[in-house]
Amino acid sequence: MKNLKKYLLLFFMLLSVSIFAQTQSSGTSAREAANKGKAELLKVLSDSKEFNLGVTASDVEGSEVGNPVEELTADFKSLVNNQNSNLSTISSRTERLIFPLVKNDKVVTIITVASTPKRYKAVELANRQYTSELNQITRATSFQGLKLILVPNINAAVYVMDDRAFTSYNGRSIREATSLSDLTAELQKDAREFDVKFGEELRKGKLVR
Repeated sequence: MKNLKKYLLLFFMLLSVSIFAQTQSSGTSAREAANKGKAELLKVLSDSKEFNLGVTASDVEGSEVGNPVEELTADFKSLVNNQNSNLSTISSRTERLIFPLVKNDKVVTIITVASTPKRYKAVELANRQYTSELNQITRATSFQGLKLILVPNINAAVYVMDDRAFTSYNGRSIREATSLSDLTAELQKDAREFDVKFGEELRKGKLVR
């Protein structure tokens, strides 16, 4: 019962953060939204020290909002059908940006903001997976130009910078860059195998991506 009360309290606190984000003034820039998200995360951590979100209030307070990582989604149909496709060229924006909060050259957590017709708003105040992955990727350019491409159905998450890809897909080490063209070929193979097995169910809407 005690744990249930803790989680309910966390739920309502995060809900209040979401409501706050949705009422931000018109014209809020992405970085402004990230900074507001940082402030709200700091408030949550300061008011509820018993919750473990993978980051401390002191780390958030001492962090800087870094360069955003743009999130994209690959077109699965194009990946299956286009022999010469490149993962970057068949991906479209999700209108979400992942801002790392950096302290002493380490990502302590992330703030994700999303674009709406009138403004940007914070939609995610912490993500342990992204935090861990970004800490393993070479930060020679401070994430400048880095993109995250999500591939549906085969559940691949690929960080792309120019012609280099970083991913843990199929047991790879995310620390080691791989050729984007080579990785695309592997993803195409797996996507086609998925399509053969589950494509009909997917097209009929009987399979959840």
